[in-house]
Amino acid sequence: MRTGLPVRLECREYGDAAVLVDVLGENYEERWSVTQSIGRSLRRDSPPGVLDLVASYQNIVVLFDPLVTDADAIAAAVRRFAHQPRPLRAGKVHEISVVYGGDHGPDLDAVAAELGLESRDVVDLHASTEWMVRFIGSPAGAPMLDGWSVPAGVSRLSQPRGRVEPGSVGVSGLQSTIYNAPSPGGWRLIGRTPQLLFDMDRVPPVSYRPGDRIRFIPVEGWHGN
Repeated sequence: MRTGLPVRLECREYGDAAVLVDVLGENYEERWSVTQSIGRSLRRDSPPGVLDLVASYQNIVVLFDPLVTDADAIAAAVRRFAHQPRPLRAGKVHEISVVYGGDHGPDLDAVAAELGLESRDVVDLHASTEWMVRFIGSPAGAPMLDGWSVPAGVSRLSQPRGRVEPGSVGVSGLQSTIYNAPSPGGWRLIGRTPQLLFDMDRVPPVSYRPGDRIRFIPVEGWHGN
């Protein structure tokens, strides 16, 4: 579908009660910006029957109640919102303390070796980057981040861990994230934060949003559980 924007949309049924939207175009920032704009509009002015949605880098999944609406109606709403862009608000900067390496970052040395760098260089690169929050993922509001410049993408573990401790900071490809809850995971763990980022008693449960930026601050001497 042509939108008049520097991107195009493809909407298709995704199972019995969902629509998958692909935002296509040559420019990554434009694809992401349009994706998030449509997602914000769908959340703010949800058409009847919308149950939930996830807007990521360049895809949106919209879950709906098939007793109330259908895939064609959802796709029509997506097309309408594509012509009514909602600009991102000015992003906030969040500083997050991290203990790098050791028991808190068991993969740091392996990541450095893979990239042909010293471990300290990886820490310096990770901590000097102002990471962009692209979207909020799982589990428990994990920030999906990108922005650092490394010689190559970081590979994932060939055998994912059965449990990753809360607060663990992982890298994969050119991305980074923070595990906010115990969960399996295959990202390379290079550090851990003592800060509580996800709080069910807070609305919203995390303080960051797409378009915000995160700076990691190296700290020493935390002996967390």
